[in-house]
Amino acid sequence: MPITGGELGLDKTRVVLRPHNPVWILLGQQECTVVRVLLGDLAREVVHVGSTSVPDLEAKPILDLAVAVDDDVPIDEIIARLENQGNYSYQGDQREDGGLLFVRGSGSVRTVHVHVVGSSSGAWKMYLRFHEILLENPGARLEYQREKRILAEKFADDREGYTAGKNTIIGKLLKSAPEGCRPIAARSHLI
Repeated sequence: MPITGGELGLDKTRVVLRPHNPVWILLGQQECTVVRVLLGDLAREVVHVGSTSVPDLEAKPILDLAVAVDDDVPIDEIIARLENQGNYSYQGDQREDGGLLFVRGSGSVRTVHVHVVGSSSGAWKMYLRFHEILLENPGARLEYQREKRILAEKFADDREGYTAGKNTIIGKLLKSAPEGCRPIAARSHLI
């Protein structure tokens, strides 16, 4: 069932940042539960990791979830459970740049992106670490926000250009953040 509220949804070709809406966090928790139920024993963890999960951070109004599965789970089984039972559309394998990508929305408007990756993959570790940096480091969050605003203005009609630009700042922040952030699984807000 599609999620509603919180002003979610954006055309897949557009880049528009919205002020943080606290409802997004609740919707992210709900969507994590939906994905967890759909994948059942295939999902080791489901986490709302996108900018919509970070208080005070502007975001494209699309929920981004990361899902860890065992590395040997058949892709066909993941696709069947999310597409056939969950109304997600499989968009292909982004490999280390995002894993198996599934989207939910209507027409060209997207409300949810689900990234399914192996639990031992670098992509899974990056999702968790970057999410933790944004939650715990106000300076990094502010730097990321500034860069996203510049990129959103420059690439308002070019989602791929925006994403490529974001990858640069994400890489910089991952390299400059101190090691030793507490593991996300130990956090009380794990969803």
